Amino acid sequence: MTDAARNLNLRMQDGRKLSFSDIGTDENGTWIHCHGIPGSRNELLHLESALYRAGVRVIVPDRPGYGQSSPCPGYGFSHHSDDLRQLADHLELDDVMLSGFSGGGVFAMAAAHDLGKRIKQLVIAATPAVPLMDNPFDYASELTASTWRAALDDRDALAKELEVITGSVDLLLEALIGAVGDQEEHYLLSNSVRPGFTQNLCAALEQGSKIAADALARDSLLTAQSWPFSPQDIHLPVRVIHGSGDRLVHIEHQSTLSGNFPDSFPEVISGAHYGALSAIWN
Repeated sequence: MTDAARNLNLRMQDGRKLSFSDIGTDENGTWIHCHGIPGSRNELLHLESALYRAGVRVIVPDRPGYGQSSPCPGYGFSHHSDDLRQLADHLELDDVMLSGFSGGGVFAMAAAHDLGKRIKQLVIAATPAVPLMDNPFDYASELTASTWRAALDDRDALAKELEVITGSVDLLLEALIGAVGDQEEHYLLSNSVRPGFTQNLCAALEQGSKIAADALARDSLLTAQSWPFSPQDIHLPVRVIHGSGDRLVHIEHQSTLSGNFPDSFPEVISGAHYGALSAIWN
């Protein structure tokens, strides 16, 4: 992928800038992908060759506050869905397939619900189901569960706390590596994955520690609190992928989500959290 394809920009109707990447070819369809928390338009850099081999085109927008996308006070799922609608209009895409990774899967679900027939397929990977579960915190790493709890308790206080690690890519990488477990640590630090994973985190922090921390806290709250949509109202095929060894978001979240879609196809892979990302386009 060229530098130009990694750094595309769109001026939104309200004057904000939306940055995005555009990867691959479209012989086998075009996707819009919702990155994780944290994440960015660079989330798929380490999968670029695989996407070309699969013949798919994948567009990855930065949500507000990540990458080069302008912050958006009061941002929520309806804003996100409208941003994707404007992006699809700009790219002259009448219909697309939609994917989401980790917390980004919740944003993908919201957009699939809001954009209706324009979305032909939905695939989510390693996605949490916090408001659908009685005890979601029991099925997550301490880092993940404590972030959800803190977001629900006081989002602004969480943002301030997160500034400690959003001020440095090395600190953010260390925090994530420390929570994923040995299997995933080996994967993320491998020669084929680490450069792209690091660039993904660098882009996520591009606007500085304060803006990045606010985006992380905002998205954590949107993911953990009650959703303004029901998965039961998403009437299209949904693949729900999860790694059997996921330490960040345990596999119980997958079974909960699968049971709430009218037409779901659960898939368990042998990897862990970040490993589930590559399975979306298999």
